[in-house]
Amino acid sequence: MKNLILTLFCMTTLLAFGQNSKDIGGKIFDETGNSLPGASIVEKGNAANGVTSDFNGDFIIKVANDATEIIVSYLGYQTKTVKITSDNLTIVLKPEANQLDVVTIKGFSSVSSKARVRAQAIQSLPETTVAVNAATIEASGIDNIQSFTSQISNVTFTEAQQPGINFLTVRGISQIRNAESPVAVVIDGMTLPDASAMNMSLYDIELLEFVKGPQGTLYGKNAIAGAINIVTKDPTNKNKTKVMLNAGNGGLFGAGISSSGAFVKSKLYYSVNARYNKFDGLINNTFLNQKVDFSNEYNIRAKLKYRFNPRWSATFVQDNFKVEAGGNYYVTKTDIFDPSIPVLADDDYSSEPFGDILGDSELSNSLSSFKLEGALEKAKFQSVTSFNATRRYYIGENDYSQYAFSKVSQQSDSDTFSQEFRLTSNSSEDTKLNYTVGTLYQNSNRYLNTSTFLNRTYYEGGFVDASAENANYSTDPLVGNDDDNTIQTLAGFGFVDYKLADKFTVSAGVRVDYDKLTNESRISNTSIENDITVWQPKFSLAYEFSKTVLGYANYGRGYRSGGFNSDETVKFGKTYEPEFTNNYEIGLKTSFLNNRIIFNNAFYIIDFENQQQYTFIPVTPAVLGIYNFEESRISGFETELKFRATNNLDFFASLGFNDGEIKKGKYNRLTNAAAFDYETHEEVDVSGNTSPFTIESTFQIGANANFELAEKSTLGFHVNVDSRGTQYWDPLEEYQQDPYTLVNARVNLKLNKFGVTVWSNNIFDTKFNTEFFPTAEFGFSNLRFPNTPTTVGIDLSYTF
Repeated sequence: MKNLILTLFCMTTLLAFGQNSKDIGGKIFDETGNSLPGASIVEKGNAANGVTSDFNGDFIIKVANDATEIIVSYLGYQTKTVKITSDNLTIVLKPEANQLDVVTIKGFSSVSSKARVRAQAIQSLPETTVAVNAATIEASGIDNIQSFTSQISNVTFTEAQQPGINFLTVRGISQIRNAESPVAVVIDGMTLPDASAMNMSLYDIELLEFVKGPQGTLYGKNAIAGAINIVTKDPTNKNKTKVMLNAGNGGLFGAGISSSGAFVKSKLYYSVNARYNKFDGLINNTFLNQKVDFSNEYNIRAKLKYRFNPRWSATFVQDNFKVEAGGNYYVTKTDIFDPSIPVLADDDYSSEPFGDILGDSELSNSLSSFKLEGALEKAKFQSVTSFNATRRYYIGENDYSQYAFSKVSQQSDSDTFSQEFRLTSNSSEDTKLNYTVGTLYQNSNRYLNTSTFLNRTYYEGGFVDASAENANYSTDPLVGNDDDNTIQTLAGFGFVDYKLADKFTVSAGVRVDYDKLTNESRISNTSIENDITVWQPKFSLAYEFSKTVLGYANYGRGYRSGGFNSDETVKFGKTYEPEFTNNYEIGLKTSFLNNRIIFNNAFYIIDFENQQQYTFIPVTPAVLGIYNFEESRISGFETELKFRATNNLDFFASLGFNDGEIKKGKYNRLTNAAAFDYETHEEVDVSGNTSPFTIESTFQIGANANFELAEKSTLGFHVNVDSRGTQYWDPLEEYQQDPYTLVNARVNLKLNKFGVTVWSNNIFDTKFNTEFFPTAEFGFSNLRFPNTPTTVGIDLSYTF
């Protein structure tokens, strides 16, 4: 009876307290729009009741029901008394008067990282991480993943054949054609399931982050080399609209609009962003005398956010983009019938495309998501429901010459439903234990079709007339790939950080994925099923030698799923194995001169099991496939340096080295393909050779400068030099991409509400191959895909 009375008393007390208090939430900014973490928020008249803003500048404080004001303070800023006009406040703090004339050079502010789901400072994170905020994104002109990665060591991004065929390589781990990405791309908490979507334009971005190393524990399969976190700007109470125009060489023209505000103040918010870009092209098809690299791009993102109260909110996002462009404009030797002309060399950039088919392509992506978020007393809950539909298609040359033999098409579709739940602990400086737990269900349906269309005039007319003017291409194709693939995934994961001592933190996590794969072949009318259970553990140790020096060591297991080829050939089997990595990394993060110098270093070793590789058999029609090397290893080093010379001038540099080696692997080389014999071959032991696509070195250096012309007028400069070392295109080490350097620059001028930017990419018109196919083995000349020449342009904007 005594226990019952005590329980009732406690419940009554809690209920009474709940009825006499209320939650007030909000976000704290400085005048430039940057969030202020660690600000103090206190209930006026009750100094004992206070909280601090988190790393995003957000806070929730429980105050008395009759409280009318809170007091907000932050070092170096004027203390502000804020009236409680709603349960969600936007607070802007002004610098103290004596701070305005201070000439002391300020160090780099610690950019927020969300590598481990919750926000924390990059320099306190035991991961190799590069993150940029909205101001840096705008100043450096980052508008897609390619321009972002051009400033990161040991990371390269190129595109070939058509939009959606991407080659993102991180520490020697590369994208595999028609297979999974090595990197998870996460936008506002939703993982994009199709690597084609990496072609999206980036706009209205709050945070852009690249985390290297296996991230599968928290981000799932196919994060074998890292994760890209994209956080778009949230809509706010204040109505704001921005219009943009841009123009440049190659017939470049673009327009855009972004608008954000509130339908109901502090309750229901919206944002809409739309972009259109047209590009006529700069690469000429010399046979047709037409540009081949033309494109039209459409983007729209609509976001609707509703706050039930300071702790709970729901957000719906519809994000669509579509690209209509040229495609398949590879270059081969100038006359494929002239035996006196050698096969195309890997460093021969003398010719442009000259095929009889112009080629065109289309890529579209639609992402619908619903996110429910709740700030509990000791944790944050998140539910993300999403559906992603990607469509990719091209038709174009198959012989890449002025002769009319055949043309080829490929269609690749994917539809993916995902449901994920996460629970993440609230963290602070006093918290010893932080955790994230969650579960995921995903169902992905994919379709791949590759078809060849023959020129009837040539093939049915006695193999005599292969002229383009008399071409009559069949509408009844020869089908090489025609497959439906389904991947169902059920996963559970957990990750824990625990402070064993003030300076020593241990982290551990694991993810369990159950994948069920099904292949339906329309050609052979067969069905295959396979399932696999995969454990992805991760461990790390971090020791804080001082407030400015962090040493760490970590281990992680990476996983890239296997799959099915359309047919079995001498090059590959019907199935290919999943790829696994064991990653070992040690690093040191340091800062000096009051954060004016950031100097971070990392060493790593990556051991592969079943490293995946792409090849094909160029029969009519061609059969595409993936095979595996049993064992490979990549070891490397990278360093990052940032230096704030003055309050107006920053320098940055990064350097990376990779040594990739096939430890145990074989390659089946055709030996009689010139006679159209695609069975006769020799087995070549390629153990000891460099693994393809492993770039030996990268070097980036650049500067950002920003000068105040008047109270609301600034002039900025940005330059970036991106140098890339040697990489091999094939496991036989017969063809390689020589080192090359790209230089980009831009000048930004802001005059109150107007903005003008003049920019140029690949200023010195450097030539290189974004892709090289060593097809001489198959009895043909080699193929290369050219890079985009120098582009220049001007961007205009007006905000009201």
